[in-house]
Amino acid sequence: FHTILYMKDKIADFHCDILTAMSTPDLKGLSSQTDRCACAIFTGNRSFLQVRAIAEDFFRRGHDNLFLTLEDASYLGCATDDEVLGWGPACVSLTWNYENGLAGGCFSETGLTRRGERAVAMLGERGIALDCAHLNIRSFCDVLDFPAEIVNTHTCMYALHPHPRNIKDWQIREIAERGGLVGVTFVGKFLGEGRRSSEDIFRHVDYGVQKFGADLFCFGTDFLGTDDLPAGVSGYACAEELAGLFIKAGYGKPAIKKIFRGNLRNFLMKHKNRRAAAEGRSGFRQNNT
Repeated sequence: FHTILYMKDKIADFHCDILTAMSTPDLKGLSSQTDRCACAIFTGNRSFLQVRAIAEDFFRRGHDNLFLTLEDASYLGCATDDEVLGWGPACVSLTWNYENGLAGGCFSETGLTRRGERAVAMLGERGIALDCAHLNIRSFCDVLDFPAEIVNTHTCMYALHPHPRNIKDWQIREIAERGGLVGVTFVGKFLGEGRRSSEDIFRHVDYGVQKFGADLFCFGTDFLGTDDLPAGVSGYACAEELAGLFIKAGYGKPAIKKIFRGNLRNFLMKHKNRRAAAEGRSGFRQNNT
């Protein structure tokens, strides 16, 4: 009864790969399953023309509670910058796991390049948050030289499991000082070794909350971006079981609502005016509120 009471609203998600995992993304279904959801366009081997087409389709078929983010935006620092930033992404990551023309990913040692420095400065000037989810330590430190808002959309706690994609405590402090947000992901190999469960997700969130407070954390599931999910976790219906773990551990309703929905909702709403302004500059209609 108490779990159902706490979860009468849906979970919010800081990172879902629906836009590049499906040829025809079911945005209507995603919208109905989530309170808010950040939908990433992952570049990978796609050309900029393909990225543009995905963005156009997203805005054409978008829903009020779905928001665009950009992952591995290696095309920044080129002639298309005004167009890309005109899409009004909620946040932008420079790399994926490896280095590109902007910065170094977590499986490389490269820092920010000159083009990467210009991209970070440009994001800061436009009020667009930088997603450091895939940056290596060197590139992360380089980013700190700029007055940019920093977030991490999908990661786990390095102190609990030292994976290169996981975030260290000092990085969380830097994000907190810049008004950012950390999304704890459901990816099994980031959560720990062996057979993982929803309890591991709770464990990583709880570690962060106990050290830094409940205002800094949300979920960044990486649904449709990974097959490596904990046992029994396959979609947003897992939110009810997760809420039960927080209740059992003594979390009150206000803290649970912040972590499950409120913190990400506040972050996305904070950028509402920027997205509205971007709509005036862009040829796309953005329905996000």
